[in-house]
Amino acid sequence: QLRKFVPDSSVTVDLEAIELESNMTFQPQPARIVDRDVRNLRNRSITVVKVVWEGSPDGEATWELESKMLEHYPHLF
Repeated sequence: QLRKFVPDSSVTVDLEAIELESNMTFQPQPARIVDRDVRNLRNRSITVVKVVWEGSPDGEATWELESKMLEHYPHLF
């Protein structure tokens, strides 16, 4: 279920600290891997890792495929 977004005025974003690409897009960099899990599907297993991204608020992380993270960011492993 969706809830109405309530902005938090105590959280500010320093616009000077955001580095944009030449095509005006932003690609965040991973800070660290905090967890690892194996998701079982019907006939195969997929390994995922929980990644904390630079500049994200505390406690916010995303689950990403381990194979993709290893391919793009091998220094995290």
